[in-house]
Amino acid sequence: MLQKLWYDQPVRTQLIVVVATINLIAALIAGAVAIYNTRTATKVEMDASLEVAERFVDVTLRDLAAQGKLDTLDDELPPLLRHLRHVRIMFMSNSGQLAIISPKGEAGGVNPSHAPEWFVSLVHPEVAQRKVRLLPDGSHPVIILGEPSDEITEAWQDFLSLAVIWIAINTIVLVVLYIVLGRILNPIASLSRGMHQLEGGEYGARVPGSKVKELAVITDRFNTLASALDVTRKENEDLYRQLINVQEAERREIANELHDEAGPCLFGIAANASSIQTTAGQLSGERAARIANRAGEILSIAERLKAMNRALLKKLRPGPLGQVKLADLIVELTAGLQGRHPDTQVHTTVRSIEKSYGEPVDLAVYRCIQEAITNAIRHGHAENVYVDLDQRHRANGRGGDHKEVWLTVSDDGKGMPKVSKGFGLTTMTERVRSVGGECTIESVPFKGTTVRVEIPIKQTRKQTTARAQAPQSVRELT
Repeated sequence: MLQKLWYDQPVRTQLIVVVATINLIAALIAGAVAIYNTRTATKVEMDASLEVAERFVDVTLRDLAAQGKLDTLDDELPPLLRHLRHVRIMFMSNSGQLAIISPKGEAGGVNPSHAPEWFVSLVHPEVAQRKVRLLPDGSHPVIILGEPSDEITEAWQDFLSLAVIWIAINTIVLVVLYIVLGRILNPIASLSRGMHQLEGGEYGARVPGSKVKELAVITDRFNTLASALDVTRKENEDLYRQLINVQEAERREIANELHDEAGPCLFGIAANASSIQTTAGQLSGERAARIANRAGEILSIAERLKAMNRALLKKLRPGPLGQVKLADLIVELTAGLQGRHPDTQVHTTVRSIEKSYGEPVDLAVYRCIQEAITNAIRHGHAENVYVDLDQRHRANGRGGDHKEVWLTVSDDGKGMPKVSKGFGLTTMTERVRSVGGECTIESVPFKGTTVRVEIPIKQTRKQTTARAQAPQSVRELT
């Protein structure tokens, strides 16, 4: 879990966390060393102060004894010993009470350390062995103990100052590091965006060069790769466009041959069979009846072949494109597919569109609907297919707008596997791109596939004079 959380973070964040962690560890080590040194120094200072205080008390008691002031020791001794540092001096007065001479606070108590308890517990040395000086008669003992509170307070103030300086410097370093890493790693973010654009098919994507030598090599190679992919894509588009043109030319040629050759032949067969049937009907006898039956069968077969020929002609060449209303061609297409596949309901909605957008656009729309419905039935096993054809306006970013043909074909089938698109879908996509449009295909497993086509309409004088609006009412076929 922690490993996944760590690797989900950006590289800049990881580097900053690593640097901050190293600084923190270094600060902890430095703090431990400082505490150890402070503890040692406090003990040394305290031992030295005890030695000085012991000598001073000894000399003071000797002076007072020489002056004959031992009876007034309660009044004479405290002022002389009060200013000794790093020691605690206690004196047994004539009344038998143990009085603290040094150090004293404002209220008469011992001056406490201003450092927090945890710091005091870390740097407080072992309590020094107390040393007692007695007068010759054994009265008025003077007790000297080590008192490191002043030294600990000074050490805490130094420690606090260093901590503030460390925090300020570390903060500045991290902020500068954040900015510098952002500039250094910015090409990596640009590479990520560029790869995302390449994944989306934007082969014209380029990333700016980097001043970092290693990253500059990567960005240069990325731009070279993107250029090669862009060239390859354009070559593939040209190839697909030529393939589509050849395909349509062959379809047109086959349709013309079927219309000009097969059509008259089938008509002749049907006419001759009808004539034979009529002639045989005028004769008598069993053989005449058999001839009439055979002629009727020939005539029936000829009619079925003519129907198949007409259906094939419509599939190969959907009527006189650019002359017949596009809406009528779409309705006829979906109705034909519905009739051939009764288990699938094709719901067609043709909204307010123009009579024709020119043969290339009309043919692209027609073929896209044909291919999308065929895929939904054959591969998606859809029970319902929804076709929606409309004309919309879109802003062009220059204060105006332009018209677009919007086509959506969706189904409730099992969807398509996440593999490379087949020839049919690829041809459909390239056909749309050849007329300046965009085709997107979205598929969700067991929830169906949606094909969206957007084709911008280029206005021509011929289209403007020959334009006729399709019926405004929405056609619904279910």
